[in-house]
Amino acid sequence: MAMVSLLVIVAPDLRGADTGLPRPGNNKVAYYVFDSGGPDHYPMPTFTDAANIVVVFEGTLWELADSAHYATSWMRNVNYHSHAEVLRDIKVLQAQGVKVLMNVDDAASWSTSTPFTTYDGKKLTGQEFAAFIRACAIDSVGLDGISLDIEHGATGNAAYISLLKEIGKYFGPLSPDSASQMYIAAIYAGGAPGSVIGKSREITAHMNFIMDMAYFVWDYAARFKQWADSIGASKTMVGVLNDYYGVSHAMSAAAWQPPSPPKAGIMVYAANNLKSYTDAVFNALVVPTGVDTNPPTADEIQGEYALLQNYPNPFNPSTTIEFRVGGAGPSHVRLAVSDMLGREVAVLVDEKKAPGNYRVTFDAADLSSGVYLYRLHARPLDSAIGRDSGSGSGGSVLANKLVLVR
Repeated sequence: MAMVSLLVIVAPDLRGADTGLPRPGNNKVAYYVFDSGGPDHYPMPTFTDAANIVVVFEGTLWELADSAHYATSWMRNVNYHSHAEVLRDIKVLQAQGVKVLMNVDDAASWSTSTPFTTYDGKKLTGQEFAAFIRACAIDSVGLDGISLDIEHGATGNAAYISLLKEIGKYFGPLSPDSASQMYIAAIYAGGAPGSVIGKSREITAHMNFIMDMAYFVWDYAARFKQWADSIGASKTMVGVLNDYYGVSHAMSAAAWQPPSPPKAGIMVYAANNLKSYTDAVFNALVVPTGVDTNPPTADEIQGEYALLQNYPNPFNPSTTIEFRVGGAGPSHVRLAVSDMLGREVAVLVDEKKAPGNYRVTFDAADLSSGVYLYRLHARPLDSAIGRDSGSGSGGSVLANKLVLVR
């Protein structure tokens, strides 16, 4: 692995005792944009009173970690004249209980085997780049995660998808720090490869949620549906911007819930344009009462594939995993366990299964303590011939984490 040069800035940890993530459906994401046109010009700690997640937008993650080598002129406005001031107010926000994420733009190079080049000319592989992102965001700046901006000329090929999964080893729901490190993405249908990401359960399994940023499209329900139909309501939200959505329409977008709520929440881009607008939108978001925000059991998802959380968890040395095979006919099902480096350590199921609920026991007596992933790959079969239907739809890839403690 190539060595990565990185200047680590050690800042005091001012975060409050509550480091948990917002509850399901209550994610209120505010983008702080350095070149905001106003009319308001508040600094980060006071530009909104209602957000629980702030995305720092413009400039780069690596310049916050190493301004001596990666500095740009973007992180400047009437409130900020140095990176030190930005870092200071990130810590102030965190001390207020707000999760602070840094925007990371994708690039055409992400579709290659060397997605990033360091300031001194070293080309990093996807694994090295993901580790570099982690070093910048977590080790250096002490952020609560990252937010991808997907629209910069990349192709959703194998290299790109592999990189997004590599990043998911450090951030998001399948990472060891899933309770504190978020991984989200802003996409829209016209920005490649947004459609590849937003309609893939396999990719978005690594993310807390995606945000539709087609602010110029008036029909927020249609914007939501194009992604939620594929990855689920709880993984999807729309964003609004006061340049396109007046406050009344934006509040309607926030208050609206899909037929099977809750949605992930609501996002306001350039939220520092106008504080009254931003807070009105966030205050309009209400998670419906009586909605179960816990993962459903297999019996509650008739006709769908499901992979339930193992129990007990943490465990030693064995644990039980339940799953459901959906569809109208048999499926080929593969349930495997891998470590956090992607190395497969056990195959629990690899055969044809009829629709129904199943339970297997995983014995990890020969494995060391740590976090592992278990993945269910299911594909409908043609019931008449017992082979893959070849329909290109109806399959499922689901994943969860399990923790072995000796």
